[in-house]
Amino acid sequence: MRRAALVAILIAASACGGDAGGEQQKKITIASAPNVFLSALYVAQDDGMFAEEGLTVEIVEVESGNDSVAALASGQAQYADVGFEDLAELSQAGDDSVIMAHDILNRVTLTLVMRKEVAERKNVTAASPLKDRLSALKGLKIGITSPGSPTDTYMRYYLASVGLDPERDVEIVPLGGGSALLAALEKGQIDAYHLSPPTPYVAAEKGFGVVLIDGPKGEVPELDKFDYTAWATSRQWAEDNAGTATAFSRALAQATTKVKQQPDAVATQIMDDLGSSDKATVLRTVKAMSSALSDKGCFDAAVVQRTLDVMLRLKILEDKADAAEGRLWTNKYNGC
Repeated sequence: MRRAALVAILIAASACGGDAGGEQQKKITIASAPNVFLSALYVAQDDGMFAEEGLTVEIVEVESGNDSVAALASGQAQYADVGFEDLAELSQAGDDSVIMAHDILNRVTLTLVMRKEVAERKNVTAASPLKDRLSALKGLKIGITSPGSPTDTYMRYYLASVGLDPERDVEIVPLGGGSALLAALEKGQIDAYHLSPPTPYVAAEKGFGVVLIDGPKGEVPELDKFDYTAWATSRQWAEDNAGTATAFSRALAQATTKVKQQPDAVATQIMDDLGSSDKATVLRTVKAMSSALSDKGCFDAAVVQRTLDVMLRLKILEDKADAAEGRLWTNKYNGC
């Protein structure tokens, strides 16, 4: 079903048409939802690193990975942060128009937060065995961003891993972005959700949530050393604009160094990009995410292979995907 949905999105998006120019395109549109793991993007923009490379970058907010894929397919965006499962399913459906060009995260950073009173009733804490934390989801209302998104697919994996049926044992509620999920948890409209920080940390710090799985720490072994998210682009656009693609990747690598070395400065810098006024939570998240960030955006063939194998085993992918360079990913533009 998910593969069919992605194909339908691409067909619809393709009708919008793309811009096929002959000269190197220096203006880049990025489709993404605000997130701390994209700190390097904001730093590169704010510090003029993109401008130093001769690039003009516009960041357009989207709510889900499906929107990102559509933006790439239509030519409305040149880059979007998506998961390998999206590209694998498109490729298996016969569409190889999109390729990963710069790695972002080397583990799944989704962080599970539960309403405090629910966690107390279920008698689980962050120190409980992982199986107990996941089993405690039984009978709960669980928020996700949208059907087929990572918040949906990985939640279904968590549930299945402890013998729970996502269709029978829980109620999965699509609510949109992080702000909507956080508000719903606070109001008691849902009992739990998982999302990359900071909103799960916010729930804990405000006292109405308990973090049960801290994603950036790699608490789920199967989802560590795992290519969770990367910058994807149109294969044809990158070939036609190789210099621009290389410059974009180079600026991101430079910015990532600052994120890892100067978390305090970066936390202050990106608060506006995240729409947050909570410096302490943003700083905590930047520090937590640093260990999960790819240093230079380089893909490791062995990690890609492991990622696709795990996705197949977890039934995130329906069929085995080709992990060879040039199929779903390339290091051609990131200097690796």
